[in-house]
Amino acid sequence: MRKMAFLALLAALFALAVPQVFAAGTEKVLTLGVDQEVIGLDPNIVTSFSSHRRVDLLYNKLVRHNENLEIVPDLAQDIDIPDNVTYIFNLRKGVKFHNGQEMTADDVVFSLNRILDPKTASPGRSYLTTVKSIDKLSAYSVKVVLTAPLASFLEGLASNNCAIVSKAAVEQYGNLQKVEVGTGPFMLKEWVPDNSMTLVKNPDYFEKGAPYLDKVIFRIIPEQASLLAGVKSGTLDMATINDGSTIMLAKRDSNLVVMQKPGVNVRTFGFNVTHKPFDDERVRQAISLAIDRTEVVTVAEFGMGSPTGPIPVSATQWALPLSKIPYSTPDYAKAKALLAQAGYPNGFTFSIVTANSYEGGLSVAQVIQNQLKKIGVNAELDVVEWGIYIDRWVKRTFDSMVELRGGSSEPDRFLYRMIHSTGGVNNFMFKDAEVDALLDKGRALTKVSDRKPIYDQLQIALATKAPIIFLYAPFETTVLSKSVKGFKQVGNGSLYYLTYAQK
Repeated sequence: MRKMAFLALLAALFALAVPQVFAAGTEKVLTLGVDQEVIGLDPNIVTSFSSHRRVDLLYNKLVRHNENLEIVPDLAQDIDIPDNVTYIFNLRKGVKFHNGQEMTADDVVFSLNRILDPKTASPGRSYLTTVKSIDKLSAYSVKVVLTAPLASFLEGLASNNCAIVSKAAVEQYGNLQKVEVGTGPFMLKEWVPDNSMTLVKNPDYFEKGAPYLDKVIFRIIPEQASLLAGVKSGTLDMATINDGSTIMLAKRDSNLVVMQKPGVNVRTFGFNVTHKPFDDERVRQAISLAIDRTEVVTVAEFGMGSPTGPIPVSATQWALPLSKIPYSTPDYAKAKALLAQAGYPNGFTFSIVTANSYEGGLSVAQVIQNQLKKIGVNAELDVVEWGIYIDRWVKRTFDSMVELRGGSSEPDRFLYRMIHSTGGVNNFMFKDAEVDALLDKGRALTKVSDRKPIYDQLQIALATKAPIIFLYAPFETTVLSKSVKGFKQVGNGSLYYLTYAQK
């Protein structure tokens, strides 16, 4: 039996910071500005980044990512892996949910089964589809057996969609979209929709001394310029800012700290392939050939992103360079020829669903709209409110959408759920036997040397079939007051390290 060196990793994690001793009676409050309201708080259900960033602080998973996107312990103190399909999770003892009840193996078994239940409609289900059995071995031990090896299994469990929830709370409330009963470092104190959310320190958090802040207040400020103004004036301590021009202004202010790192999330432009003319591969290829990714990054992101193919460019172990990915370099003559072959010599008109927010990608849609004019295609922008955008996404009621997809350095975790015919967030209605076969094969292998050729082939196939046009990977940017210490960025946009932030 081999045991992952999680205890050593945990020790290293604890060594990252030593709690600061604060003056008695001084409440440490950090106010964070964000441009998007949450769409629910149930970790097993939510899809939007705005929701995930709150869930980061309210719930825990069996394992999680550190700032280097490495898998480290969370609720699992360590893991035994006797063979490549068996995982035994040894849980921390004494962990409490925010309702005071202890978290045990019963909650873990319940949570994993809840994610697997199709009725839950959890995006995390695609991470667990190879699970054969989930068994409680003791009050603090759970065994999971897979039907076949799955290289991305632990990576999938690190997703917020695989967070551990309270069995009793779900039985009481039905779902947790409007309430919160997690084990995380902070607890929900107050939620004023479209205005603010106040989280307070969990006094029973399992990491001794953490969190170091007493309170975190999220303020919803849709305008990027206002977010920056808030940090400059001191009404905000930090803000997640995505607009390139605003970030450039922040970088010129010596009184601010601008933290930035390449991200694993990917901006995409996808089609509902059941809608004409997007049921024709040639039409999708033509549109891909009309899009200049570098121009999109330059105009929409002020250069603060990297053009990418189907695997985030920051996942250097897996991502093919764009020079090896077909239909990724503009070729207007070829694009027009493909449209003519498909029966659209004079182009056509369609709509792009977008929202007036960073995640909704309005600025990206505007660049695409302009670029498509070069091949005679008229793209009408369907700009909707954020809640409607999510509803359209869920119900697949669109011709096309600009999205920001949650990425991963692990290709199976990123691509399987998004593009496999059974994928939990395949909202393109795309079904292709070749793509499914490659995805199934890639996730069943465990050696990088065996998997690499599979994902190379898959990237080429996806670019050729083009149900989604992968545009670029934006940088992750946080603007902070110099008074904030100890916060670290995670390439997936997580705010987990507010757990160790000090002010």
